Amino acid sequence: MLKLHGVAVSNYYSMVKLALLEKGIDFEEVRTPPSQEPEFLQMSPLGKIPCIETPNGFLSESVAIIEYLEDLDPEPPLYPLDAFESGKVRQLVQLLVLYVEMPVRRLLNHVFFGGDLADYTRQEVQEALDRSLPALQRAAKFSPYVTGGTFTAADIVCYYTGILVTMMTEKVYGTDRMLEVEGYSDWLAVMRQRPKVQEVDTCMHETMKTFFDNKS
Repeated sequence: MLKLHGVAVSNYYSMVKLALLEKGIDFEEVRTPPSQEPEFLQMSPLGKIPCIETPNGFLSESVAIIEYLEDLDPEPPLYPLDAFESGKVRQLVQLLVLYVEMPVRRLLNHVFFGGDLADYTRQEVQEALDRSLPALQRAAKFSPYVTGGTFTAADIVCYYTGILVTMMTEKVYGTDRMLEVEGYSDWLAVMRQRPKVQEVDTCMHETMKTFFDNKS
């Protein structure tokens, strides 16, 4: 059985967990925080979460894990069989991870841990979203899913990227910048109806509540 290492407060952990659940793959969750300890660095070279433990060894990086799960068990598919359509899913995943999620990650220390937030960082993140959110609008369909009529890996990545963007931008800028993307709200409602999404969200929200309660 696969083992998923990480903590449920992580949006990347939740991406992998949802992929496992949607594909119906049996797995065990192992609560493992990020670490620079030598033992964990053998499991995850950068010491980040999540990582999965397979019969052949450990694998880290969420998108790589999701693609591994697709190769391991192609049904139900998270990537289309058509090469071009599969490429479009991967394009959206890259857009979301590199240009939407990564910039707002710079706000995490301030929102989660009360760290200082420089004015230039606040401005640079805004400017990054000014470019990436219109790009997402151009690349996505949201009809009803991100790439069209079928649930794919792009929906998984978009959902948990959007959660982070909403949390960060509401706290720092006083507005949910994901709502600037036309069709996002309707798509979000569709996603929240999926039973496996509800299952992951319940765990994520409970873990998040405990995290913030322990800080106060």
